[in-house]
Amino acid sequence: MGIISVTIIFLCICVDNMVSANMSALKMTNEKKSIFSIKMALFFAGFNGLFFGIGYLLSVIFFHNWVHFANNWVAFAFLLLLGIKFMMESIEKSPSFSNLDADDNRKMIKVSSVFGLNSLLVGYAVETMDKAFFPQVLILLFVTFFLTLLGFHLGKKSAKDIASKKVELVAGLVLIIMAIKMIII
Repeated sequence: MGIISVTIIFLCICVDNMVSANMSALKMTNEKKSIFSIKMALFFAGFNGLFFGIGYLLSVIFFHNWVHFANNWVAFAFLLLLGIKFMMESIEKSPSFSNLDADDNRKMIKVSSVFGLNSLLVGYAVETMDKAFFPQVLILLFVTFFLTLLGFHLGKKSAKDIASKKVELVAGLVLIIMAIKMIII
């Protein structure tokens, strides 16, 4: 699994952040959007980085010697599960924020933690594949921040179709393809 594969996986798992930001932008006024979009991007990036680090650390401390012989299968399982999860989430409602929630840090922490759990699995899988921590986490932070801002600024109240839900379905398919690639190659 090279840096390009890892970046594609990060793009896919950060689609959740983009969808939530997109849904939130539909509910917010323009005055709140600019400040809240930065806050949301920072929270999501921070929690994704934190959970990625926790997953990576758990693998290093407890499981590295046990699953090293089956690292492709571990990565396969995690990516397959995440892909199926994303495909299922593409038909359900995503968590979002409104003007009233803009100052609710407890809700922001809760939603950021839920999205960060995806990064926990990926952090674990990346470590089992013997990849370095710092370049991977920096890419994850950048991708999360960028996709959250992109999703937030693409959200318009006049939109009748939410394209980000289709992107979530595609992300699930890409993760399943990446999972299959892990055991074939």
